[in-house]
Amino acid sequence: MTSPETSPPLSAYQRVVSQDIDVLHDTVEPFAVGHDLHAREPDAPLDGLVNAVGVGSVNLVWVRYGGGGVIVDTPPTEGHFAMCAPIAPMGVEYRSTHNRDTAGGSLVLSHDEAMRMTPHPTLGCLVIATSTGRLADHLAGHLGREHSPPLRFHSVDGPAITPSSIVERTWRHVCGVLDHATARGGLHPLAARSLEESLLTAILLGLPHTATESLAETPARVPHHLAGTIREWVEAHHHRPIGVADIASAVGIGVRQLQAICQDQWGVTPTQLLRGVRLDHARTALVEARPGPRTVTDVAGAAGYLHMSRFAAHYRQRFGETPTQTLKRGVGTL
Repeated sequence: MTSPETSPPLSAYQRVVSQDIDVLHDTVEPFAVGHDLHAREPDAPLDGLVNAVGVGSVNLVWVRYGGGGVIVDTPPTEGHFAMCAPIAPMGVEYRSTHNRDTAGGSLVLSHDEAMRMTPHPTLGCLVIATSTGRLADHLAGHLGREHSPPLRFHSVDGPAITPSSIVERTWRHVCGVLDHATARGGLHPLAARSLEESLLTAILLGLPHTATESLAETPARVPHHLAGTIREWVEAHHHRPIGVADIASAVGIGVRQLQAICQDQWGVTPTQLLRGVRLDHARTALVEARPGPRTVTDVAGAAGYLHMSRFAAHYRQRFGETPTQTLKRGVGTL
């Protein structure tokens, strides 16, 4: 929970601090969905804060309105996906059915019904927004085929694939990485792609939707003669900001089928396969590099790592020594 003593999420991406309701609205809307704002107490000045950033196709916006609070009216989102993660319980009313609820955790805005929400004035709310088309593409990458009918999240009966807590854990992790990245000169494209896919995957797994049953099906088996093609493609493209979905698409299978091949062939996940190839190339780069104050950091960044501790841990696990020890040995000691 965010308190006055702690920084809210995405503090490194502050867009505006304002008492003007129109300024707050116009700052939030490009990162979220269309909406109207009304002050609950028109005579009480707001104390608003908006932090916002885009990660690939996914927008993250943290907003706190302050003052006496606001009423947020949203039309049907239709082909867009928007989810609110309020820090404190938030009142919700569905305008057509007049159903009322108190939301906490993950509230998906309705695709086909206008809504009215009353977020807590001071504790704030995170909004995650993207298009259902991007989520459908990510889903198709996992299934290895297009899914029909259209992907919809709101008012879907039945459980999700995993507990909904995966969504909050993921967005908090992503926000932490993003805030940390600004202090290190920005986010490497490999890391940005990984964060985007983490958010999309958490949404598909942690929220019920019209494709949940398809996502839960056991994938069809794929001939393992593709293993060589998979390995060759990863070796040829490891330096690019690729992810697991890209590997699967390149060889014409779904992510789940790719997972089965990697597990049966090498005893690893596709992520571990890609990480291993990148670490192997990082070791070559360290052996051939001239030692300098940023050599290890630059090599780690090129391998998609933001946190040096994680790079060092994975490197030592694979090679039995630290990146610095490899670097100090110098050229020609592979």
